[in-house]
Amino acid sequence: MKHLTLLIATYLSLATQAACGTAMAIGGGRPPLMWLPVVLALTWFGDARGIVWTALIGLLADGLAGGRFGVEMLAVTLTAALTLSLRPEEDVRSRGAWSVWQFAVIGTGLVLSHGLNSVLSDGPAVTIASLGALAGEAAYGSVVCVLLGTLARMIHQPAGASPRFNGNRTLARSG
Repeated sequence: MKHLTLLIATYLSLATQAACGTAMAIGGGRPPLMWLPVVLALTWFGDARGIVWTALIGLLADGLAGGRFGVEMLAVTLTAALTLSLRPEEDVRSRGAWSVWQFAVIGTGLVLSHGLNSVLSDGPAVTIASLGALAGEAAYGSVVCVLLGTLARMIHQPAGASPRFNGNRTLARSG
């Protein structure tokens, strides 16, 4: 089921990025919607499956990118390989640790993507000023990740259930 959900999320995020990415821009920073399924894949699969999924997402993103084919796939795969070891453990319940990690994934991916595009496709160079803009885009993407994660938890958690006791109301009342 996770694979189907990830496939649908990838399609929706890439289609939204292509259709209305510039319309959703805030202060010149476009939302990095392509990185949302990458974060989802690495969150669900902390092993080689996550890297394979990110490579497939990068390959699909290459079809929408205007640069040289393969650059986005390389950037996404390198990002997954670099940040997977920084992923918080499954039992970490702190949203802060996961949010920082999501920001690191998106920020690293954006810097690698723009850097590789500047080297391989003769795109604009990555400068200190552009790093600030990329950090803003990564923050934008992190906020969207947190909002979608909160929405998903609200949908999957029954009313009145306690997240501490895996939705068991009896344990929640007695604890």
